[in-house]
Order: sequence, then structure tokens, then C-alpha cells
Amino acid sequence: LVITHCFSYDCFAVFAHKFNTPIVTIVTASALPWSNPRVGNPDHPAYIVNNYINSHEDMTLYQRTVNTLAWLMSTIAIHPLNYDLNNAPIQHYLDASAPTVQDIISSRTSLVMVNSHFSMLQSRPLVPNFVEIGGIHIKDAKPIPKDFKNFMDDATHGVILFSLGSLVRASSMSNSTFQALMGAFATLNQRVVFKFEEDVVDGIPPNVMVRKWLPQRDLLAHHNVRLLMAHGGQSSTIEAVYTGTPMVGMPLFSDQYNNIQTLVLKGAAELLDLHHLTKERVLEAVTKVLNNSRYKSNAERLSRQFKDRLATPLDTAVYWTEYVLRHRGAPQLRCQLADLPWYRFLLLDVIAVLLLGMLASIFTVRTIIKYAFYSVICVYRRTEKSKDD
Repeated sequence: LVITHCFSYDCFAVFAHKFNTPIVTIVTASALPWSNPRVGNPDHPAYIVNNYINSHEDMTLYQRTVNTLAWLMSTIAIHPLNYDLNNAPIQHYLDASAPTVQDIISSRTSLVMVNSHFSMLQSRPLVPNFVEIGGIHIKDAKPIPKDFKNFMDDATHGVILFSLGSLVRASSMSNSTFQALMGAFATLNQRVVFKFEEDVVDGIPPNVMVRKWLPQRDLLAHHNVRLLMAHGGQSSTIEAVYTGTPMVGMPLFSDQYNNIQTLVLKGAAELLDLHHLTKERVLEAVTKVLNNSRYKSNAERLSRQFKDRLATPLDTAVYWTEYVLRHRGAPQLRCQLADLPWYRFLLLDVIAVLLLGMLASIFTVRTIIKYAFYSVICVYRRTEKSKDD
């Protein structure tokens, strides 16, 4: 068995050809536009949102147009180009006679597992071998370090966690943004645990603890945590949902916008623009979430929905991986949609046939009417001529 990561490269798929094994693909984010075609998972742009263009389920005409154009670009241009870029190093360094990456993935992918759950995004159809394992990274909370515990246990008004994850360094933010955050935090009654990757000496309010690293999963389980301020990455968003913690999201790129926007629509988060932060905007968003109990109740409702499953995400992933191993692949799960070209999926060939049929019918009816009209005119003229004679 070959297990690969689906993002923007698929070079490792060649090992499935080399060793004659099936492929299991893991998507660490929500479903990527190019992860669905591997097993024929429905991805119709009329109602399935592309999580990377910042829209939501109830799309307007404009949003559906953008969603459709993004789907077409991914299907017709970006996706094939990505395969071509992967083919070159494989054929140059590994095996010049190897099939194309597209052929290997199409013929050998037995299972796709995505780090998402319908309770967080949208409800959508899934084929049997497209499996959601959102939250697989979450383990039981461990005791937190003593300095965190002492700081958080004594927070009578609660604790706010601030972290921009592992990809984005909070220390890279502008000084004005940093000062806006510190100025807002200084006016709050809550204590703040702030992830910042460099040593900070000046300008830190007494209610703010700065650390270069946070055991975020464990801290979120603390009973005094009231709010998570984060960038909206998939892991942080899942951890917030799992623990029933409301969010103030500050998305920066990729699926982060849609992750936060979805929680905003579900009433469990507020959105901030990290590039245009002011003290007043931070205070407005934070106090709105802290002072309105509906954010916490909505977050707890999402948490219950997220956890309500037949099996844990880890057990689900283990079962389906072993299923592929037991059956040496899973062609019985394969949907025919995986083998359809995009124009057949959109029924463009059928629409073309129907349009041609309609045009042929219109032309035929027009010809018949025209012939009948001329026949009537001819008969009328002959009748009039015979009367004159």
C-alpha cells in the first residue's frame, strides 16, 4: 500500500506503479478541488462550495459564477498542469517508461481521506471511498505546564488564547498591529495567552502571558478558556469546534477565510482583518463574542455534532485503510464519475444533442409550415385564375 498526501504534488504516486499497490490519499485540509476526481466524488459547482474562494452554501448568482469558473479552471487547466509538472521529474529521475501520474492516480487510488467533517462545513454527497476523518489529530488533553496552569487557574474572568498557528509567525506582524492587540488586551478583564515567536520585553500588559510555543489542544481544554483568536487554519478550527470554544478569526490565505466565514454563519465566531487591525476593532469583536452567550452555546452545539459519530476519526481511518489492504484495492467502491470527462459530467454532450434535436425539429416544422403555406398560396392562385378564365 502507498499512502500519499494530496496537495500540489503527486510524484510519490509512481511508487504505487513501481510496487503494483493501491493508493490511499490523505488530504490534511478539507476537500481540495482536485481531490474529488480521484474517486469520482461529486463536486458540482452549482451547490458545492470551493473552500478556497471564500463563499458559502447559499451562494448568490455572482458567487455561483465565480465558483463555476474556479471549478472549470481547476478541472481544465490547473489540475492537468499540476500532473504535467509531476510527470517530468518522475520520467527523468525514476522511470522513463512509467505511466503518467494522472493514469496512475486514476487507476490505483482506492481511498481518499479528508481532514473535515460535515458539521463544520457543508453537507454534501460522498462516495463510499471518500471518507471524512476530521479531528484525527486530536488526542485526550494532557496536563498543562505549571506556568500556564497557575496563570489560567487564577483568571476569574476567563482566558483568551491567541495563536496564528505554525505556518504564520505572529512576530512578523507590523508594530501597529501588535500595539493594537496589546492596547485592546490591556483594557480587558480576561487574561490572554499570546503565542509570539520572539523575545518581547516592552509593551506587554500585566494580564498577557507571552510564550513562543503553546500546547494549544491542552490549553483549549482548560475550564477557564473563553475565546480562541486564531488564523482559521484547519487544525486550529477543528480544535476550537471540538472543545466548544468560540473564535475570533483573522484569516490570512487559502481555506482559512472559508473556515472562519462558515463558523460566523453558524454563530460561533466573528471575523477580523489582521491587515487593518485597530484597538477599537479588536475590542468590538472580542467583547461581542465574550458578552453574548449565543456564541458559546452555538460553539457547544457544533462540538456535540462534531463528536457524534459511529467511530472516532482514528478508528475510521484505520478501518478503511485495512479494508483496502484486505481487498488489495477497492475497485468495488469506485464511482463511474471518476472516469467521466468533465463535459460528460456536466452533460454538455447531452445538452448539445438536445439542442441539435430542438434545432432540427424547429427547422423541420418551419420547412413543413413554409411548404404548406406555399401550397395553399399556389392552390389559391390556381383557383383565382380558373375563375378569371
